[in-house]
Amino acid sequence: MKKILLSAYACSPHKGSEWSVGWSWAAGLAKKGFEVWCLTNNEDIEDCEAEKQKLKCDNLHFVPVELALGLDEKLSDNSSKTIYLHYYFWKRKASKVAKKLHEQHEFDIAQHVSYGSFQQGSPLYKLEGCKIIFGPVGGGQMALPIFKPYFGASWRTEIIRKYVSKYLMKFNTSLNETLKRADLVFTVNQETEELLKTSKYYKEGSDFPISDSALPKQFEANVFKEREAKDHLRLLWIGRFLPRRGLELSFKALSYLPKDVPYRLTIVGDGEQKIFIKEWMQKYELDASRITLLGWVPYAEIHQQYENADVMLFCPLRDTAGLQATEAMAFGLPVITLNISGMRTIVPQNCGIKINPTTTEGTAQDMTKAIERMYREPDFRVKAAKEAYNTAMQNTWDKKIEEVSSRFY
Repeated sequence: MKKILLSAYACSPHKGSEWSVGWSWAAGLAKKGFEVWCLTNNEDIEDCEAEKQKLKCDNLHFVPVELALGLDEKLSDNSSKTIYLHYYFWKRKASKVAKKLHEQHEFDIAQHVSYGSFQQGSPLYKLEGCKIIFGPVGGGQMALPIFKPYFGASWRTEIIRKYVSKYLMKFNTSLNETLKRADLVFTVNQETEELLKTSKYYKEGSDFPISDSALPKQFEANVFKEREAKDHLRLLWIGRFLPRRGLELSFKALSYLPKDVPYRLTIVGDGEQKIFIKEWMQKYELDASRITLLGWVPYAEIHQQYENADVMLFCPLRDTAGLQATEAMAFGLPVITLNISGMRTIVPQNCGIKINPTTTEGTAQDMTKAIERMYREPDFRVKAAKEAYNTAMQNTWDKKIEEVSSRFY
């Protein structure tokens, strides 16, 4: 059986987002029978090893890459921008570890899966004599100017990000060497595919669109349950409180709702913009009794929130993909979202309502109309819920890895 080396900086069986992606590739490929070595950081290594033992995956080998001088402890704070510096140093060390492992095991395939940042490149490009797969990766998406009011002072960061992306495309050795060396590049959204094609190292026919959003194992046993009729619409918002997640936009949309549209909004998450939530509620004259802020909820308990909602309200202003939407759909939640970035493909049109951004005000008002329609047309909501469930249940990690491995391995 083929030997696989994975670069999965973020990897955990008990977390969502990037961590879930890393774990799902590692465990999924091992389940297919491949001999898998997984380079990761040491943050969640104990959880990975424990779950591996539980699954009896003797063909899965985790290789934690540790940094010297206590940098793991000093820099690996996922809520701080120091995490990007940690990732930079981790990649440099991981590249050396990967070369030594390749000398020992002679890998057939080396694949980079996490972080899924296109502009950062991969630590695997120095490996010779094996197939290199870069991705799935995103990062080509940029926030639209109409969303500037929701970023506040952070809009400067968005502008800087745009120019940093251009700089990295030209001068980042890791990215350019990765693109020269990669046999395949998997892109998770249209914007990243378009960005890839602007590189002078782009190779015709080497790129394939593959989402990094799929159902983790624990969701695969879900059974569709039609919601009981309520006298109000239960909306759910899940994510980190970051400007690009668009929570303020959702508040603005709620402020336009007619008085006869009763709703309850449950918010799950935490982050830097938490301090503004009460201010936004006052700014948009929202009834505080209709909004429940739960804060951070353990990943294992998120399913309870999906079960207690009618609609997922998830309109990120800039996002690579959106695992929350896929998970919500698996619980029969139709999704209200923006027709941009990863959400363009993750949420089919019949699984909710996708809004094409127009203007700052117009986009919020279109979201309002979507929320109102979900309330006033229960038959439409139920139909979208069933479609969402059926779509999500076809989008499992087992099926995704079967497709990728059968086509490209």
